[in-house]
Amino acid sequence: MAGSPQGAAASPDHRPRSRVLLLRIIAGAFLVPLVLALNYWGGLAFTVFACLLAGLGSYEFYGLCSSRNLRFSGGIGVLGSIGLCFSFHFGSLEVAGLVLTALILLVLVERLARQDTDNYLPAVGLTVLGVVYAGWLMGFFILLRNLGAVRGGSLSIADRGPGHDYVLLVLLVTWTYDTLAYFGGSFLGKHHMFRRVSPAKTIEGTLIGLVCAVAVTLICRSLFAAFLGWAEALLAGLMIGIAAQVGDLVESILKRSTNTKDSSKLIPGHGGLLDRFDSLLFTGPIFYLYLKATAEWLA
Repeated sequence: MAGSPQGAAASPDHRPRSRVLLLRIIAGAFLVPLVLALNYWGGLAFTVFACLLAGLGSYEFYGLCSSRNLRFSGGIGVLGSIGLCFSFHFGSLEVAGLVLTALILLVLVERLARQDTDNYLPAVGLTVLGVVYAGWLMGFFILLRNLGAVRGGSLSIADRGPGHDYVLLVLLVTWTYDTLAYFGGSFLGKHHMFRRVSPAKTIEGTLIGLVCAVAVTLICRSLFAAFLGWAEALLAGLMIGIAAQVGDLVESILKRSTNTKDSSKLIPGHGGLLDRFDSLLFTGPIFYLYLKATAEWLA
């Protein structure tokens, strides 16, 4: 089993809520401008950042697995996540699909060579899942950022085209949903949803988050996202909000199934990268598929 960071053990957090909130604000004040600046810059810088997130995200994923003494090929998983995510830079799902196929074959053969018959199936499954969860899903942000961009070579992409606005919209709506659903549930939440997965999630918080996600999408539509009609903006905001909630719940059940509280302790007040970017792993692909589906429908 490859060495991986242990997820923080699930235990009560005795820190005052005000201190945790302060740490969240400080971390957010650093991360948000960084992500926005890289999105504005675009090109290879944005791709490298996305690949870094994919690699660290898969590293944390395997850390969760190691807390339950599960078998996996961590080295292939982390490097594969980075390589798979980078393959999206070439602007084609076909290229990424070929890389993913090669990685699956590599994992199947590598685990075969170990002759660990008792753990072959779970080890292959967990290794591939880590690559897909972190590398494949994060790669859709690279596709979004490069949509309509002008290529200046095999790797360089000029900062022109609508991709910046696509990514900016997803970021703003996702962050709005996460923040307002959190505060709405904290102060007004009474009716729990998915109690066994995430006891803190409430119906009230979810509804508040969805309303705010739609509202922010409509505001963005007026400011820079004119590529969306009013009805499209309503639908997009609702879809991104729902995807954000599902992404958060998926990461929650991953942690609960491995009896951990945070994916790591990398980001003060937030936990690990997966704790901070879990919603985006779903909202990016969903919005990309939405754009592709509407483009085909309107064609």
